[in-house]
Amino acid sequence: MIDHLTIKVKDFDREAAFYEAALAPLGYAKGAEFPGAVQFAAADGSSVWVSRTDGETAPVHVAFGTKDEEAVKAFHKAGLAAGGTDNGEPGPRPNYGPTYYAAFVHDPEGNNIEACIH
Repeated sequence: MIDHLTIKVKDFDREAAFYEAALAPLGYAKGAEFPGAVQFAAADGSSVWVSRTDGETAPVHVAFGTKDEEAVKAFHKAGLAAGGTDNGEPGPRPNYGPTYYAAFVHDPEGNNIEACIH
């Protein structure tokens, strides 16, 4: 199981605001903060860190499991409202699995963030 992960970003303030809004419907809230780094933690103990870097970044794909389709929809809506771009509206993804339901948003720096249930 993944305990935590870090997403390196160039525009820290913009990305931190995006993740705070987009992950809230999935049960993540702002946790620890350090200069240039912020944690978003879930009740199960898992967390996502957003960290400023002056180095190179490479887009990542991160998928968050959700409790229901409504959380997937809320994530997508919140991600778009926070400056993300649509990369796949909420809906079934039968090519991923018979009960797979997901939505995809690119964060402002191009990382592919997904919320799914299956």
